Amino acid sequence: MREEEIIEKLQKLGLTKYESLAYITLLKLGPSKATDITKESGIPHTRVYDVLSSLHRKGFVDVMHGTPRLYRPVNPEVVLERIKEEFIEDIEKLKEAFVELYKQTHGQELPEIWTILGFDNTLERVQHIIRTARYEVLINTPYEFLELLRRDIKARKDVIFVIITNLPDEIPDWLKADNILLARTGGAPWLMASWIIGDADYSIFFGAIPKDRRREKFYSFWAKSPRAVFQYMHWFYTIYFDNSEVVKPINYEALSKPLTFVNVRTLITILKHVGLPREAEITGKLVDTREPVELHGKIVDYEYTPLVANVTIEAGGNRWKVGGISSYVEDVEGEKFILLE
Repeated sequence: MREEEIIEKLQKLGLTKYESLAYITLLKLGPSKATDITKESGIPHTRVYDVLSSLHRKGFVDVMHGTPRLYRPVNPEVVLERIKEEFIEDIEKLKEAFVELYKQTHGQELPEIWTILGFDNTLERVQHIIRTARYEVLINTPYEFLELLRRDIKARKDVIFVIITNLPDEIPDWLKADNILLARTGGAPWLMASWIIGDADYSIFFGAIPKDRRREKFYSFWAKSPRAVFQYMHWFYTIYFDNSEVVKPINYEALSKPLTFVNVRTLITILKHVGLPREAEITGKLVDTREPVELHGKIVDYEYTPLVANVTIEAGGNRWKVGGISSYVEDVEGEKFILLE
């Protein structure tokens, strides 16, 4: 990277041009006198002490007291890591403040639905979904795109993957992991789109994979809205998964328990393979009163149709029907489903 580019990036981090020059000079020279810094960097002698004092306050320079006084650059990795942490913390605080301002007016969470331009930007968002998911990732995409996610999928042994793709004749070794439920696409619905969904937090949707010369014109749709994402989960299962062939279930017995799901259809898909009853914990809200509820008992039944998906849990001497987000015909709107055995 050219020195002019480094200075430009340091200015974006809040340094002045002279401060950037002084820090770069110290990195070249090591501990130095102010006069040496002036001679090497071209910073006017009348300004150099103010510049170095400012760099010291900002944490870029240590002052070595003595005769003569020396200035030493702080390790760049230490400086940049601190700035990154402060920057991320400031962003999170701003997000909280902005969402609170929105809720004061609209009384609900701020929906986030965006158009993403460019194939590489879409790929980065998909990788972000896989890397940040806590419980489950749903993927419906051509095998050529799935291969681009190989490293990210292999790195996550702590989430459940439900993957639908146009598989080659033999299942590749990297898709044989215990935590992957794999299905071969079933035909016409496959032609519609690709979906990648992480928990109830993020989802991304796009059409045909572009040729190289069209990559910059490619666009996708990114959503961060639990109710929108839940609807996408519904389509994932009823349009794609239910019209596909499961060729490799998860290896349930080999997985560490408890296992947590946020999508009731994923839960039921697993229960179809492992059988009932199953000890479980479910958290959510009562449909009628919206009061929080926690249920600990055994799942003894489930209902799964294109329109309805719920489980029945025996807990506290009662039987409760629990659906997913936006439930209205069940007793409980489930937010988290935990299989304990």
